[in-house]
Amino acid sequence: MTFRKRFSHLAFALLIKSIASVAGLLPWRLAVLLGGRLGLILYHILRRYRVTSFDNFKIAFGSEKDSVESAKIIKKSFVNLGKSLIEVLKLPALKPHALDRLVSWEGEEYLKKGNVPCEGYDPCEGYDSCGTDGKGIILITSHIGNWELMGAALAHRGYPIHAIAAPLYNPRIDKLIIHLRSLFGVKTISRGTPSSSRKIMEVLKKKEILALLIDQDTRVDGVFVPFFNKKAYTPAGAAQLALRSNAVTVMAFITRLPNNHHRITIEKPLTLFRTGDKKNDIGNNTAIFTSHIERKIREVPDQWVWMHQRWKTEEQTHP
Repeated sequence: MTFRKRFSHLAFALLIKSIASVAGLLPWRLAVLLGGRLGLILYHILRRYRVTSFDNFKIAFGSEKDSVESAKIIKKSFVNLGKSLIEVLKLPALKPHALDRLVSWEGEEYLKKGNVPCEGYDPCEGYDSCGTDGKGIILITSHIGNWELMGAALAHRGYPIHAIAAPLYNPRIDKLIIHLRSLFGVKTISRGTPSSSRKIMEVLKKKEILALLIDQDTRVDGVFVPFFNKKAYTPAGAAQLALRSNAVTVMAFITRLPNNHHRITIEKPLTLFRTGDKKNDIGNNTAIFTSHIERKIREVPDQWVWMHQRWKTEEQTHP
């Protein structure tokens, strides 16, 4: 790593820690509102990400949205990201009972489909369909709302949850995020490390929750599947794991409400596409997962990360 890159990593880490220090002095509600202002500032000064957002939005919606509506939605996506950043940085100061007030639930009973051991609260009380003979849960989600807060909320409810995550390009920020996740009991499995495959299978063997985000174009084994109006290179790991294991597979999303509270929705367990043709099954199941993500983004387009280069990899140039 060059001196310039090391310096930029250090400077960015110090900036984030400074923001965290200031946010820590403020009440939650005020800090989140200021986080929204921060997101709006970033919208105006980060031209490259703003341009990428408009390009992606055009691919996704074409002429469905006019320029005024597009700009409004993209601005709100930056605002949401700013709010989410502050919420995550304030996790150390968030009391468990305050998290309960911030988050409401829908479909939580489906988490018991995998026989996941939950300490304390029983979301399956009164449900005859809960508690089947699953082997843990593969929870598939996306960068909608405040996805980090969803992990914290699940862990706070007593669910043993492990997030598969690629190490961030900035080691200092990566270490900070892993630490913040751990405060509420979320364990991180760093993707691509020598022990990651073993840890992943151990999680499912112990009937715990394995969380994956599959809505970004990254350097992992993937397939091209329909996403809005253009095929997108999509991580295949979730489909591979789901087909290999007997784990229950669910889609889960967190969305921000108008009062800056959040709703977590656990959707009905999916029936996997199985034909015996491994390549075909991986592609079809990844397409199914991605279609659910697209549906959710269409519901709350202002809460997705349009600034990510989702269609970066072109199908005709991919080996």
